[in-house]
Amino acid sequence: MYREIKALASRLQRQPHTSANTVDKSPIDPTNHGFSEHLVTLQGVQVFVRTLGDPAKKAVICWHGFARNGSDFLSLARVLSSRFFVICPDTPGRGYSDWIDANRYNFSFYHSLAVDLLKVFNVRGRAHWIGTSMGGVLGMMMASDPRTRGLIDRLVINDIGPEVPQEAIDRIREYASEPQFFPSLAEARSYFEKIYASFGYLSNEEWDLLVIHSLRRLDDGTFTQHYDPNILKQFGGAQCPALAWVMFSSITCAMLVIRGTNSDVLPLPLAERMVDSALRVRRLDVPEAGHAPFLNTREQISEISAFLADRSC
Repeated sequence: MYREIKALASRLQRQPHTSANTVDKSPIDPTNHGFSEHLVTLQGVQVFVRTLGDPAKKAVICWHGFARNGSDFLSLARVLSSRFFVICPDTPGRGYSDWIDANRYNFSFYHSLAVDLLKVFNVRGRAHWIGTSMGGVLGMMMASDPRTRGLIDRLVINDIGPEVPQEAIDRIREYASEPQFFPSLAEARSYFEKIYASFGYLSNEEWDLLVIHSLRRLDDGTFTQHYDPNILKQFGGAQCPALAWVMFSSITCAMLVIRGTNSDVLPLPLAERMVDSALRVRRLDVPEAGHAPFLNTREQISEISAFLADRSC
């Protein structure tokens, strides 16, 4: 199955990029954008990593959300790869990375893995960080911790803040903790199109890619979610908003906060407070999206590209 998924993923990467507003049918560069796949060992854990672009260029780390994996960034990474070396890991317990002891599914461990990941790929100087949900929290940790803040140049935070409303945590826990079993890819797609409708617009090809990377095949031939169910044991613990806001306010690198206008994870008052709480924060609201914008449309990619290129902020 792994070979089949790789073949399909390679084909889908060569599809023309589309946006929510305009279907662009123009041909694209037939190259693979420097696409490579790696299994790297970090602290005894095998971590699956997709990279795009030239390793000699400035690095961009793309870290996914709680129950997702690095394939979510392929549309964005394909565009950024012309100017950057884009690194998209699967967090342990997700995608093709190792499953580990449940006690290690925590931000402290992910933080240390991120530092080691930069070393393994010989990242020199500061890297840009793009993080969706959980990946955004990890980015805030990297950029606020005195030990690692020097590693981060610019930070894109996708639909997450220093605190999360309890109702949103409960909603995510409810769908993520319920095992799902699918006799076919078509039935799986129907399910994911429902629970991930809040991602906003995805092309048909992007839905295909999301589905195949969201599943693992069981011995009886059916499919289930790709992630280790034990990741839920460390999810939704007690928050400390006061400390989280102090940490966020200490971040000195330029930040772009992206928010789905229908998001329950990053409501408007929290997003506004983020802009007012640190020195160099911009905000981008994505209409007709909730938690979390998929960072795949022409407008979203253009805004992110411009932010990473703008040296005035």
